[in-house]
Amino acid sequence: MNDTITHHLIRQLHRSPWRMTAVVTGGGSEALSQLLSVPGASDTVLEAIIPYSAASLEDFLHFKPTHYCSRATAQAMAMRSFFRARELQSRISPTDIDDMHLVGIGCSASLRSLRPKKGEHRVHIAVQTATSSSIASLVLTKDTRDRGREENVVAALLLNRLADATGISDRIPLDLLPGERVDETAAVAWPSWTELMLGQRYAACVPRALEENTTGDFRGVLFPGAFNPLHEGHVRMAEIAEKLTGHPVDFEISIENVDKPPLDFFSIQSRARQFDGPLRCWLTRAPTFLEKSKIFPEATFVVGADTIVRIAEPRYYDDSPQLRDAALEEFRQQNCRFLVFPRVVDEDFQAFEDLTLPPALANLCQPVPASEFRMDISSSEIRSGGK
Repeated sequence: MNDTITHHLIRQLHRSPWRMTAVVTGGGSEALSQLLSVPGASDTVLEAIIPYSAASLEDFLHFKPTHYCSRATAQAMAMRSFFRARELQSRISPTDIDDMHLVGIGCSASLRSLRPKKGEHRVHIAVQTATSSSIASLVLTKDTRDRGREENVVAALLLNRLADATGISDRIPLDLLPGERVDETAAVAWPSWTELMLGQRYAACVPRALEENTTGDFRGVLFPGAFNPLHEGHVRMAEIAEKLTGHPVDFEISIENVDKPPLDFFSIQSRARQFDGPLRCWLTRAPTFLEKSKIFPEATFVVGADTIVRIAEPRYYDDSPQLRDAALEEFRQQNCRFLVFPRVVDEDFQAFEDLTLPPALANLCQPVPASEFRMDISSSEIRSGGK
């Protein structure tokens, strides 16, 4: 019965306008086999990858995950898969790319093996489209199924998640045992988030009431950061920056990282919720200050001492002092400046006068004295539970 339902679901998928890239870490490969065994797969599957070793997964993600089998890793796999699907589809149909019918799948699983596992048998399946991020997690009761039965459960769950994302109503019954439960959650993008992710706009504003704002509404002072989370140190810096410049401060988060996939809609949603009332934030795809300066010319950037030092380092410019100097000259031409706050770095308190900067950069900086601001707090310490 399940085979009939599975084949019917896959046939519907192959007849649909959806195109997909799927990446699974070994566990979940049965779903790929089923997808490819039904005629019509070439109309649906752009690529199927199995990065079985840790090194292979790191190559695919372009970074080393903290945990290889986790929700975060599956989400990063799905986002990278989505952009891989865009790349492949653009080469197949350069003038007819349908971003709204592309899907990226990331499946991170730890299933039964020859050697007993110390941890749980579990799977995380993330699905990324242009309008939503979703993830389903399942912990399998240990030592109750052989590897084949565990693979069948994962395959059914993966195909069901794909059906859900593509609007197919059929579902494959899951062979769940008493006490097993699939934990599913999704984040739906605002229209501006989708446009930003697809490169159709340079910036999107939060909170929701300001979604239609354009960069023409920028107020002159920009505080870039990850804000994961936003904390009292950030708020205090913004208050001081407003006092010193006479302008309200806008925050900025780049959804794109130099090394990692763009933030998915779960991450964007959780960070966007932090900005309300008088606070507002620009979402961009500008991971470098040079890219930010092109979106926000004449901006005064609020930065810490550690950040201004990084802006001066040639290693961020392909190890080229000449490229670094050209970037500094572009900051000058864009009439951008830096309001530099003191910062504790590796237990060492650094104020502006302690730094060695190229004159071209130092001339663009306005230091905030230590007497005005000192707060030894960081987002990473908050995430790790540090005090």
